[in-house]
Amino acid sequence: MRLEGASVNPVDASGRITLREHQLDELEESVVLTQGFDGNILMMSPEQWGPFRDRLLEGPLMDPEVDDLRRLFLGAATEVMLDDRGRVKIPEPLRQWAGLAPGRSRARVLNIGTRFEVWEERRYNAYMTRQRPAMKRAAKERFGGGGEREAGTDQE
Repeated sequence: MRLEGASVNPVDASGRITLREHQLDELEESVVLTQGFDGNILMMSPEQWGPFRDRLLEGPLMDPEVDDLRRLFLGAATEVMLDDRGRVKIPEPLRQWAGLAPGRSRARVLNIGTRFEVWEERRYNAYMTRQRPAMKRAAKERFGGGGEREAGTDQE
């Protein structure tokens, strides 16, 4: 599965987003939606969701930290069918979680390699701005060397 890239998709008055052709190529008839850590929505194919769910269920039966992860991911998970026009209706609780207002918001759909993420566009931009220093440090640690210059971007 090739998951990378992004698109910005309006949220229609019914709370649906229309996926782009390259996104639909990665999916079948349905997707599993759930909460993400950062006020976003995780979107996975049922094939991706199964192993993820199973790993959450493998943990200790009564571990408070594992239970928090189960609440976040399993407690909010729902399978949604794609309609014949490639639209996904995002359930109200998940729209509220992600700050997606029907008819007013724009959803940024990111393909990040292991799943899709759906963000309200302004929330995503603010998050990335806040995270930029940490991302630069992480890139330097992971890839070494001179950081941004080696990656082809300007230093601040």
